[in-house]
Amino acid sequence: MNKIVRKLLRYLMAEFCAVWLLAIITYVLGEAGIIPNGIMADADNPAAGVYVNTAVILLTLVCVPLSLKLFSLNTSRGLRRMNKDEALASYHLWSLVRLGMLWLCAEAGLVAYYLLMDTTGLLCACISMVMTLLCIPSMEKVNEFLSANEEERAENIQ
Repeated sequence: MNKIVRKLLRYLMAEFCAVWLLAIITYVLGEAGIIPNGIMADADNPAAGVYVNTAVILLTLVCVPLSLKLFSLNTSRGLRRMNKDEALASYHLWSLVRLGMLWLCAEAGLVAYYLLMDTTGLLCACISMVMTLLCIPSMEKVNEFLSANEEERAENIQ
């Protein structure tokens, strides 16, 4: 079982690093001018910038807490009916969902920053990336999850 947990941790760490790498690549693309800098920062149509900023802010306000709450709910509820393999698969799936939602917010914020050259998008991207630090996989987190799974199953049997 310990071998399976280590394998899961390697996958989770690779996925975590991929999220950071993709965000760094987007940043580099923006700094290199491949993402057209300031193309939407148009004096003729200031409403477009407001709409983009509003969308990025709303995405961040919804996705950041929702991703963390979904992970918490889906890795704590329903553990009684899962064996260890199913529980680890569920943990991996919801870790991916959580990281994916945070990555989506960060990418949207970075792209909005470069398109508008307005720091609102950059702030949203930074918030999302800081929240990914809560997702750093560790043996302690997985073991805590597995012990909760065993406790739930033991209570269900009695």
